Amino acid sequence: MSEPIAAVTAIPASTVAFVSAEESSQAASACLIQHIRQTLQKAQEITQVVSEAESIAEDAQKFCEAIQAQHTVQSKKLALTGKPSAPVPPLAASLTREIQSSVVWTQSLLQACNVAESAAPVERGSQLQFTQSSGPSTS
Repeated sequence: MSEPIAAVTAIPASTVAFVSAEESSQAASACLIQHIRQTLQKAQEITQVVSEAESIAEDAQKFCEAIQAQHTVQSKKLALTGKPSAPVPPLAASLTREIQSSVVWTQSLLQACNVAESAAPVERGSQLQFTQSSGPSTS
């Protein structure tokens, strides 16, 4: 894969963009897919760390509950007066679902790139199916 000719232009900090000027649309598509794969890989690494942190926090909560059960007598000085917090849904599972839908989106994007690069005509009104088949289908 060749080095991109152009890079990301000056954009607001809240916007994320990817720009790659290549000699062919196939090379540009390959750069985009590589960027997406790297991003998804980083997201998986982050998800793994979050999952480990959630597991450690869950274990710590269990230890706290066990210690609290052993020490039923509380002094007024150490008594906690706050309300118990509501359980927080696991974040790692949500991140995993987001990554999975991003993978499906990436596959659809790649198929769309393949259709765009294909010399085969796409009839007006035809329905594109982004599955394992190798081109547009008409229904």
